[in-house]
Amino acid sequence: MISVEDGLDLYLREVSKFPVLTREEEQDLFKRLARGDQNAREQIVRCNLRFVVKMALRYQRQGVALPDLIQEGNMGLLEVVDKFDPNKGFRFSTYAAFWIKQAIQQALCKQSRLIRLPIRKSRMIGKITEAAKSFAKREGREPSADEIGRIVDLPAERVEQLAQWNEPALSLDSARDEDSPTLEEMLPQQGVASPAERAMDDQMRTRVRGAVKGLSEREQRVLSLRFGFQGAKALSLRHTSHHVGLSQEGVRRVEKKALEKLRRPQYQPLLAGLL
Repeated sequence: MISVEDGLDLYLREVSKFPVLTREEEQDLFKRLARGDQNAREQIVRCNLRFVVKMALRYQRQGVALPDLIQEGNMGLLEVVDKFDPNKGFRFSTYAAFWIKQAIQQALCKQSRLIRLPIRKSRMIGKITEAAKSFAKREGREPSADEIGRIVDLPAERVEQLAQWNEPALSLDSARDEDSPTLEEMLPQQGVASPAERAMDDQMRTRVRGAVKGLSEREQRVLSLRFGFQGAKALSLRHTSHHVGLSQEGVRRVEKKALEKLRRPQYQPLLAGLL
């Protein structure tokens, strides 16, 4: 039996055999198509399959397998052949790119999420993802929300909000590694905690309070709100930002810096097993 990987490899080798059309060849094929020559249509499609693969590669690892992305892109290609007007003077691939991209993004919207997002929001998430990838390739590091926002002309807070929607759903059967419990096993069971569990919880809170004394007042405040150290409900980045007067990106930076401090050797006796 041929595996998915083998099948994809065979497909890629096959489409690479079809040459990229010159402008003159493209014009000639569309003239033949206008006269009803379906062989010309097939040749146009075959010679642009490689272009679909190139576009599908931009969207891989976003929740839909690459072969499925290619298939959706091919559907967009088939649709656009009959819409293209060669008399307007631009190349077919320039016109087809929008339709192919739209077909792929709609597939991502429908298939990659348990929560269906509006098409417009999914496209904006795709735009942010592309901007982040291009930035990382160019600069050799991940961009901040502010940097992405400047690229896609959105506020940093909006970029962070859309990025959260782009997080993949986790299965309750998933675990961090082979020796770790699954998410289902880590979820608290319904019912009242036992005396032993309450005692352990109190001990953990005492250890955490002792450790965070070494942090700045702002770092203590952010961690307390984000993780519910004072017994209150843990807050999201957005709600924490409202409490401390920082942007969400600012809260994220303070939280990251504080956790890095708590991983230092002097805090390990207090926080062993917690970080």
